[in-house]
Amino acid sequence: MKKGYTLIELIIVISIISVISSITIINVVKVKEKMEMIEFNNVSNEIKALLSFGKAYCRRNKVPGQILIGLDRKTITFEVTNQEHPITKTMILSKNIEVGSNFIISSSITSNNNNITDEGFIKSAGTIVLTHKSNKKIEITISVGNDIIRNKQNDNEEGDIIQ
Repeated sequence: MKKGYTLIELIIVISIISVISSITIINVVKVKEKMEMIEFNNVSNEIKALLSFGKAYCRRNKVPGQILIGLDRKTITFEVTNQEHPITKTMILSKNIEVGSNFIISSSITSNNNNITDEGFIKSAGTIVLTHKSNKKIEITISVGNDIIRNKQNDNEEGDIIQ
């Protein structure tokens, strides 16, 4: 009757466990990277939704509004300072994502450029560039005088029409 395991049996068990765990670790890393890219694309969609909401709010309430990019490059805000219909809606980005823009990076005190008219149109065209820590970029181009917001990625999409 045998009382213990041989050295060969222990080595075989340890090698099987190490192979299984290495496969699991590789898959966990891939899943984490995929989740970060999904979050990155969701942020792009949320920004388009914020812009669409801002234009619809201004059009519905007949008030002008502003799109503000925070000085910290981690926030995008839609703001209406009208006394009858005040609203501030801020989107805070995760630590892995930074926003750049050719819009004026400003606070509500210094901004006069990123305005939305009371008819719901953005007065000045611009591009909002989202940069992920992995150096992936998404450009959101906003046109003047219409409701088209284009999302330019590496695959050269046509864009989305936001109404």
